[in-house]
Amino acid sequence: MSSNIVRTRDVQIDEEINFESLITNKNIFRGLTEAGYDRPSPIQLKAIPPGKLGLNIIAQAKSGTGKTIVFGIISLEVLDLSNSNPQVLILAPTREIAVQIRDVICNIGQFLNGLTCNVFIGGLPIEEDLVKLKKCHIAIGSPGRIGILLSSKRMISKDIRLLVLDEADKLMDKNFVPQLK
Repeated sequence: MSSNIVRTRDVQIDEEINFESLITNKNIFRGLTEAGYDRPSPIQLKAIPPGKLGLNIIAQAKSGTGKTIVFGIISLEVLDLSNSNPQVLILAPTREIAVQIRDVICNIGQFLNGLTCNVFIGGLPIEEDLVKLKKCHIAIGSPGRIGILLSSKRMISKDIRLLVLDEADKLMDKNFVPQLK
């Protein structure tokens, strides 16, 4: 976040480093800067480089330390915006979290021309989802709705390059396991 906000020790770094050294795409860096992010937190500094290399990562840190920014940056950097099929699939345990993730990613990706990031959650008509799937680079949703879209072959999964399980500990709850499988 911006430098006029006092950070607690768990989101401070001692190194003089900014996001520019972690991010290849200048438009993503510009989006981060516009959103008020100037220096990475410890979890961001540790998790972004291996994530960008395509390695599987488990990032555990307390709330508010910037984990969404980690997978948001990685997601945006793997995209081919000329391909209108979903390339990133992010699962969240609740509708509210799915919407928050979408808002964060759209905010930091605001300068990526043509970026489409959509939320797919229960409680809304599936017809709306079918319209959103016609052009969707990043699909974010709850396991139930995403499962329905995948099993009915309405969501094309062949181009998915990255799968993110946000709040994986909650997604591994016995209520979600059948949907995740």
